[in-house]
Amino acid sequence: MNSLKIVRYRLRTGEDDVKHLGDELHYGIVRDNTVTRLENSIYDEKPVTGSDEIDMDDIELLAPLQPGKIIALGYNYKDLVGERETYDEPVIFFKPPSAVIGPGDDIVLRENKKVWTEVELAIIIKKQCRNVTPEQAPNYILGYTVANDVTMSNCLGRDHHLARSKGWDTFCPLGPAIVSGADTSALPMTNTINGTVMQQSATDKRILGDADVVSFLSRFFTLYPGDVILTGTPANAESSVITGGEVVEVSIDGIGTLTNTVRTDY
Repeated sequence: MNSLKIVRYRLRTGEDDVKHLGDELHYGIVRDNTVTRLENSIYDEKPVTGSDEIDMDDIELLAPLQPGKIIALGYNYKDLVGERETYDEPVIFFKPPSAVIGPGDDIVLRENKKVWTEVELAIIIKKQCRNVTPEQAPNYILGYTVANDVTMSNCLGRDHHLARSKGWDTFCPLGPAIVSGADTSALPMTNTINGTVMQQSATDKRILGDADVVSFLSRFFTLYPGDVILTGTPANAESSVITGGEVVEVSIDGIGTLTNTVRTDY
């Protein structure tokens, strides 16, 4: 599955002026401006095959998968914690699968509190693993996507485990695609709000890279196909504050750009 871009989508059906979305979800491989629908699981070891070539204009992109679990790292960027001779282990927390939304979906703010966005490289797990070494870890990575770790300010200082701050519905945009075979060692990344750059860095600023992250987390948790790992965000996240009506774009070169609009509901 080297160098594939895999999307999850629904078909737009009906006449051009009365388009509606079908109920069935599909996976497909993107080539140029078309999608070839997959005929077998994206997690298979065998090469994927496909049929039914579809124009991109005839589909709606969804989050590229619905994860079993989402594990996230905090303080994994040197430009956030500062250059040091040695680094502490990153903070580990979970975001619930119910927080996942896809490209174009609204980030919904349900309380009038400070909320910010965080650009992150996300790793997608390909097959079950536990206690793997860094050398073994790449064999368990399906690919990568872009994530936005939306975060609300801590609730009265009580949620030390970050569950409410990180776990609201819509607080984990993912997409637009799963990219396999990418070299993620030094990819530029940005977070923009209404076109203003709020975060700008690169994945080579990470303390733990892909293999070390998967190995590290597999010491504590069995990882399953479709699990998602958010690998941390660079500096200036808490300045990336969002309010209703704003458009957020988080982008990683070679992986894609994920765009969402902010909506208030309070």
